[in-house]
Amino acid sequence: MVEKCYNCAVLGNPISHSLSPVLHNAAYKALGLRNWHYSKEKVSEEDLKDFIAHLDDSWKGLSLTMPLKKTIMSLGVACDYWAKTLGVANTAVFSKKPCIENPESIELCNTDVNGIVMALMRALKSKILNAKSAVIIGSGNTASSAMAALIEIAQGSKLSKVSVVARLQSDGKTVKSVSKFNDLVDKYNSDFPNSRRIEPENLELKNKRDYKPVCGIEFPVIEPLQIDDLQDIEECDKSHILESISSLDAIEAIANADIVISTVPAHVADGLALALCEYCQEKSIKHLGALLDVVYDPRPSQILKVWRKYGIGIGGEEMLLHQALDQVKLMTFEYRYASDDSSDDSSDDSSDDSCIIKHKSIKATDYDYIRSCMEKALQEAL
Repeated sequence: MVEKCYNCAVLGNPISHSLSPVLHNAAYKALGLRNWHYSKEKVSEEDLKDFIAHLDDSWKGLSLTMPLKKTIMSLGVACDYWAKTLGVANTAVFSKKPCIENPESIELCNTDVNGIVMALMRALKSKILNAKSAVIIGSGNTASSAMAALIEIAQGSKLSKVSVVARLQSDGKTVKSVSKFNDLVDKYNSDFPNSRRIEPENLELKNKRDYKPVCGIEFPVIEPLQIDDLQDIEECDKSHILESISSLDAIEAIANADIVISTVPAHVADGLALALCEYCQEKSIKHLGALLDVVYDPRPSQILKVWRKYGIGIGGEEMLLHQALDQVKLMTFEYRYASDDSSDDSSDDSSDDSCIIKHKSIKATDYDYIRSCMEKALQEAL
């Protein structure tokens, strides 16, 4: 009897750079899921609906990357808090054949938020408890997930202020996403009345209602900026960079933050990196906080190079690893916990299978091993 195969994939455009198949297939091997396969598919926003419509019942899940994280929301049902609240999902799970006419067959989740939280927690360890200020660079979908992650981190830390460094809105006055992020904080505290609010510990009760934990800083313009072909930030002449920047507000906020999360595409933050490097030298700053740069291609980015010189630099592959581990749990859950009369291939004792986790006896502690297998595969691929 031929064993049925199951499929999952990451969708996006562009997609050739994605390392998700490396992570998921490593997890399947660790779990002993030899009949599972994960691929990457180039799919545009316009083609997403048609792609899903042609999937059969062998498909168990999809990972969504740019630009599909919002597009997918109209095709399925949000099944976790952050997917519902943010209106952004990076994961689709199929418990039965996905059907466009039946949105309930497409369960949507957001694992990006926990991916960010876990990447920061693993790097900072106990230091995260004392984090008081954070900066988000960017205002897109990943920035929304970053804000959600900071709200969760605030539950166990002293976080009191978040600054968003982004472009101005069309009115030319307000920074993008600031109002949305303040509303997000309010909604979370309303949904979870006993949660800790992002605010100073000594804030007087009469001022709590008016306190806005998220403020905006305009993304600075740096002219002239000659870093298009920059390979190493140390090679560039930075002697006049601070004189040419439109404002130092963003640089000062970033330099003083305990946590910085950069959500902008590759090279967009290169100017900030250049100015920050010169600022640290001019002000004799020896230590920065922690930076999570969600970009992992190119690796490392210019801004990550600065942090690895002055502070704790966390590459985007760490976030990728942790959000992928959550996706594996979601996509394979039903199969792994199938009834005892389902097919079992554990009788095949291949020589390289001594460490494989048998999917029917999996324990929560086994996820440490699965993560280590994924991490090893990722490092080999980078």
